[in-house]
Amino acid sequence: MNRKYGLISLIAGLVLVLGIGSVFVFSQGSSEVKGNGNIEELSPQAIKKFMKEDGTGFIVFSFDKESRDNYLYNAKKAMEENNVDGKEMNIDHPGFDLSKDQRYYGLTQQTDTLAVYKDGEMKKQISFDEYEPSQLEGELNHFIQMSKETYFAN
Repeated sequence: MNRKYGLISLIAGLVLVLGIGSVFVFSQGSSEVKGNGNIEELSPQAIKKFMKEDGTGFIVFSFDKESRDNYLYNAKKAMEENNVDGKEMNIDHPGFDLSKDQRYYGLTQQTDTLAVYKDGEMKKQISFDEYEPSQLEGELNHFIQMSKETYFAN
């Protein structure tokens, strides 16, 4: 009787280990782009590290001081609606070396844009300047939604 329970326990343990291992293996193949609309401003060195180590997600590259708050507000609202988080690199950050361009930090997007990256490669970007303020949030929402479906669908 004890052998029977021991065998059942062994089998249950193996099933548990295989289940956890499968979840781990399958989760490694898809980068996480979920969230609740937060946009984290990273230092240039932190962006460089992020792009080297992960490089997957939505990134705002800010340049225009006067419009930055409006751009971030609209991007945050669109990210909230699509349940994703983002990162921001602000050219006015004290750590940004103006003698280097954004490629030094791992970004290939233009300034005042929202871009989607996967494994360090920019897939697509949208310029904040191309849209009227009344249209911007809707366009950003559409951009994020289409990017999620195109690049992160499981």
